[in-house]
Parts: sequence; C-alpha cells; structure tokens
Amino acid sequence: MLSHLKLLASAGLATATIQLAGAQETEATAQTEPSAQDAQSVMMVLDGSGSMWGQIDGVTKIEIARDVIGGLLDGWDTNVHLGLVAYGHREKGVCSDIETVMDVGPVSKDAVMAKINAINPKGKTPISASVRQAADALKYTEEKATVILVSDGIETCEADPCALASELEENGVDFTAHVIGFDVAETDRAKLSCLAENTGGKFFSAANAGELTTALVETVEAVKEPEPKPEPEVAEEQGVKFSAKLCESCDNIEAGLYWEVFESEQSLDGKRKRLEAKGGAAPFVTLAAGEYYMTVKHGDAKLGEAFVVEPNKTTQHVAVFDAGNLRLSPVATEGGEKLTEKMYYRVYDAKTDLAGKRNQIAASGSVEPLFTLTAGEYVVEASHGKAKIEVPVTVAAGELTDATANLNVGYLKVLTTMADGMEPLDDDVYYRVLSGKADLSGKREQIDASGSDAPLFRLPAGAYVIKTQHGKAVVEQPVTVSAGSLTETLVVQNSARVKTTVTYSAGGPAVDDGVYWRVFEAEESLDGKRKQVDASGAGEPVFALPAGDYVAHAKIGAAEAETAFTLAPGDEKAVEVVINKE
Repeated sequence: MLSHLKLLASAGLATATIQLAGAQETEATAQTEPSAQDAQSVMMVLDGSGSMWGQIDGVTKIEIARDVIGGLLDGWDTNVHLGLVAYGHREKGVCSDIETVMDVGPVSKDAVMAKINAINPKGKTPISASVRQAADALKYTEEKATVILVSDGIETCEADPCALASELEENGVDFTAHVIGFDVAETDRAKLSCLAENTGGKFFSAANAGELTTALVETVEAVKEPEPKPEPEVAEEQGVKFSAKLCESCDNIEAGLYWEVFESEQSLDGKRKRLEAKGGAAPFVTLAAGEYYMTVKHGDAKLGEAFVVEPNKTTQHVAVFDAGNLRLSPVATEGGEKLTEKMYYRVYDAKTDLAGKRNQIAASGSVEPLFTLTAGEYVVEASHGKAKIEVPVTVAAGELTDATANLNVGYLKVLTTMADGMEPLDDDVYYRVLSGKADLSGKREQIDASGSDAPLFRLPAGAYVIKTQHGKAVVEQPVTVSAGSLTETLVVQNSARVKTTVTYSAGGPAVDDGVYWRVFEAEESLDGKRKQVDASGAGEPVFALPAGDYVAHAKIGAAEAETAFTLAPGDEKAVEVVINKE
C-alpha cells in the first residue's frame, strides 16, 4: 500500500506540472478540441509480456505502469492524440500476439485506462513487430509519426529492433521513437536504446515508480517540443542538390530516399571511395567542382550514375529511377474478402538462373504492402500460414500496379479430449498436420505443427490428416479444409493419466529421490518380455497413456518392484508401488 501511495504522489506531482503548462495554452486559445489534422499523433506500445508480473517494492510492474499512466492522463495535452498497441497479453509463447487495442484519437482517460487495465501479461516480447505495427497505424511513410515504447525487457522474437529503427527512419516522413526501459538490466539497455537513437528519439531508464513517472513526463514533453525551423539555403552554394523521380514525366519524390556520393575513380577491385551519405527528398552536398558518382535508393528501387559538379554554383542533379509501385491485396478465395493478418511476401526477379532459381528483390510482412520497384517483370510469392501462391506481375515506370493474391486458404481449429464428453485438454498435447495422401512407403509429409492448446492452422484447401499426441497416446484423424471457411474438429484421444508413487510400506510416505520408473504393456510377448511404453526419473511422475492394461515398475538402487493397473479412457488415477527395503 505504501508503494502505491508513493507512486500516486509522484504521478500527481508530474501531472500537475503538465496541467500548469496546459492551462497557459487553454487561456490563450479557444477551448475547443484540436482537429485531427492539427493535433500531434502518438502511439504508445505497452509491454504485456509475462515478465510484467515481476515486482518492484512489492508492487507488480504492470500495476505500477497502470498507476503512472493513469496519473499522466489527468493532465494530458489535448493537442496530442493517443493510441495504444499492446503485446504478449493474450497468448503464451506466441510472437504474433500483438494488438492495436485503441486507435489514435483524442484522449479520454476512462477509455484509455479501461484498455490498459484489461491487459493481462502472459506472453513473449515481440518489440520490433509491435513498433512496426504502431508505425504503420500512424501512416509513418506519409505523415509525421511518434511512437512511445514502454518495455521491461528486450526483443525475444528473433528480430532486430536496431535495424528496424534504421528502416523506419529511412522510409518515414518524420518518424521518431521514444523508449522507456522499465527495470531493464544495464547490459540489455543498448538493445532498446538504439530504437530511440536511430530515429532521433530519447531513451530513459526507469528502475521504480518514481523514475517511470519522470520518464513518461519527459517523453510527453519531448513529443510536444516544436519542430526546429529549417535553416535557409545559401544561394548558389558550391556543390550539388539532388532530387529524384520515378519516371521522366513524374513529380519529384518527396520522402523515403537515401543517397550516397562517391569519387568517380574506381580502384582495381572496382570499388569507389564514399564521400557522403544522406537521406531526404532534396539533400545538398558540398562538393568541389569535378566528376563524381552517386547512388540513390527508394523502397527497393536502386539507381547509380555519374554526375558533374560545376564551379561556383549549386548543380541540380535529378535522378530518374524508371520505377513504379506495386500494391498487393490478399484474399482467401477468388472474389472473397481481403485477409487482414499474418501475411508475408517475397518479390523475385521473373528471370531464373541456370539452376532455375530467382533472385529475391524485396520482402514485407505487411498485409497490403506497397513496393517501389524498378520497372520490369517479377514474381511475387505470397504466404499466409502454410498457404502460398506465386503471382506474376509487371511494374511500369511511374505507375501503380495493383495485384491480388488468391491464397485459396482455409482454417483448421483443433481441440483434443481424453474421452468423449470431457473438457478439451489445455496442455501436454502436440499437433501435427500431415498430407492427406501417403507416399509409396506409407509415410505422410508434415505440413504444419503446433504445441498450443487450441491451434489455428492456415492451410491450402484440401484433405489432411491430424496427428495428435497426448503423452504416449497418439491418434490420427482425417479432415478436409475448404477455402474461405473455418473447420473445427475434436479429436478424442481415448487416453488417461496415471500418477505413480513408490513407498517402502503400503500407504507410507512417497520416496522422491533415486527412483527410476518404467511403464510396460501388461501383455507379454512369446519370449515373456513386455513392451516398454514410457519411463521417467521423477519421484512421482504423471504418465499420459492410451487406455489399456499396464505394469508400473519402480527401481531404487538394487531394489525394485512393480504393480499392474488398468486405465479406461478419461481416467486420472494414482498407482502405488511398494518396495521392500530389506
């Protein structure tokens, strides 16, 4: 309770400062909400991973975050519109658990807090994908965009936040990420701070409630800082001013350009010395009169060419890409509704090499990506789960090409029970999706797999076999998936659970140390041997087995004993094995 009081007191002090600053603006302007066009747009990305249940001074980090944000909203500037993205709050161990829980708009404290209070930490930390989703929601390639990340850990989903930050900075009109590392180890801070550093934002490290309050207040103040006024260009400065177009008759490209300037001379290995590198639509580079070489990149279109800088003046150099734009829209079936999640695209040159392989040109995980490509022919591979399709496309200079990817995809949701009428199992089940047709040896190709308790598979329409495994109980069941439809199937394992305990006397205390268990089928073969079904070195293991007759065999040192037992579908029973110590 004391920690909560300190937290709220700190938050109150911080918000009072914001309210005082806001009051001066209110007196000087009409008391009306700013239009969406005038307001600054900010997307907060909040950590909902399982580690947010960790405690600081006896209070969980998620509770601290809720209290601090709640206090901050009391004095929120109406000129700043807010949205919210959360991750890791719905599923365990799933990197795709990212949700835009609130679109950007005017701030209502009650509405925002209702969303934040509903966040229940449990999963992983997909920082890169979450920041990208927030940036896309803010249309960062078209408008100024600011993201505030609050995380208590580093990326855990095989992505590079530092590289993402550089990409967003390069492709964005005016993208900035501010990062607050909440209770993050000093050795891990660089893996978060680069998100801010690479986009011109600020990084704060907060170890407790008070520091989190201060960090959030300073972050909001940074968002409100006015843009620096551009310095006037010096007329006829010696050098070159660049600009670029998609085609000769196209307008100038206004964002998303990256330029490099080199000496014109090449070394023996064909390389040139780089003199300058800049981003921007029309950068100026100071250069002496002479010959040079430049490269420019826009999206996935690249251009390199020589140019000449004239003496005592600003040389204007216009780079013409001979490129166009390609936009992909995915659908589950021909003429069906657009897909809205879990898409991945690869763009390949249409030409193949001698081995029949194509050169990959671009890739994107956006649902409806917009590629900028050199004019020409390409093949786009679109993937949605295990459903894939190749789409041939032609990109024309200065034009937008729209293409539809019909995945012919269906959805399969699988649940498993131990016996008819029982509740579905929520753990210790592994699912495999196998091809419906076996090869000549009787084997089936594995198409997909999952250890989730109720997996959703995205599959090409067709016939499959679901192979479910609960402990040592394995069942195969055929299923048909139809395009554009959800197929739900229930697999009955006819399995049971048995907990085995070894004692030195009937009903005595369990022996935990030095026990080795083996479970055999009760029926003996012709040579008098039994088939071993499972084994464990735990003191009191729980075995999941198909219904049937078994023998539990326990061994401690040289002493051993066994007990026969029978399992019916759905049983959950205990079996005791008594070992005579003498």
